[in-house]
Amino acid sequence: MARRKNMARRRVILGNTFRLIRENGMDNVSLQMIAEKSNISKSLLQSYYPHKSKLINDIVLNLFTTLGSQVDSYDQIMQSSSYAHMKAFIYTIGILGINDEGLERIISQAFTNNDTLDSWGVMLFEWINKIHLFDDVNIPKNELESGISFISIGLGRLYHERKKYNLTAEQLADYATSSLMFSFCHCDPAEIKQALKDGHDIIESADMEKVHAAIDSMFDEDKEIIS
Repeated sequence: MARRKNMARRRVILGNTFRLIRENGMDNVSLQMIAEKSNISKSLLQSYYPHKSKLINDIVLNLFTTLGSQVDSYDQIMQSSSYAHMKAFIYTIGILGINDEGLERIISQAFTNNDTLDSWGVMLFEWINKIHLFDDVNIPKNELESGISFISIGLGRLYHERKKYNLTAEQLADYATSSLMFSFCHCDPAEIKQALKDGHDIIESADMEKVHAAIDSMFDEDKEIIS
């Protein structure tokens, strides 16, 4: 019972923090604001989340987990290669940030803050393991993990400077996917080209309204949360 109450309160706190940041931006949201929005004292809030960084980290993990589940349901995803699947996932993150000002505030934090950037790389690697994405790829686990860490940092920098270089979400996804394939998985150019094409076909079929609905409801009572 105590754990259920604990998770229920965490759900409320995370949901309110998520909405406040979407509306106001990271720097304009304080622990006091979150506490008031959640109808609890600041001291009680800090018993769950002593620092805002932990709150942000949990929000990012829940957001990316939700997006991973949505990508797994895209048309053609099961018939495509692991690399095409990964391209679709990265594209989905990028396009949401580019087109949704509220989500941009959170995704930018994930890609530019050291703590959340590390979590994003770890989360991406865990998502890959969870769905056995690269089980059919002959590459040592430590090398794949290094590759994911590498492209996470590079992708974060490009995402942050995408306007400077006039980059689209698909270009960001292509950069990350081809870098992993060429530098760490030792794929040949033809295989890379095919994976990027298959990834394009997947994202062309994506229902972004459904993805948005999943994000908007990810802290609802019937949804499993990470905290």
